[in-house]
Amino acid sequence: MVTDHELLGDKLQVTHSEVMHFGQLTEEELVIEKKLRRKIDSLIMPLVILVYLMNYIDRSVQHLFIGNYKLID
Repeated sequence: MVTDHELLGDKLQVTHSEVMHFGQLTEEELVIEKKLRRKIDSLIMPLVILVYLMNYIDRSVQHLFIGNYKLID
C-alpha cells in the first residue's frame, strides 16, 4: 500500500488535479479489476439465484399448507 508520504515526499501543498490523479487506475489495473469483478459475480450470482428460488418455493409450500389446513377445519 502506498502512503501519502511516499507519493508526495516533502511537498505539503497539492493541487486538485494532482489529487484526482492519485485515484486513477492504470490500464493494467482496470483489466485486473474487470476480471476480479467477473469472478466475484460468477461466485455470488448463483447463490443469490438459489436463495431467491428457495424463498419462492418456501412461500409456495406455505401457501399450500395454509390452504389445506383451512379445508380440513
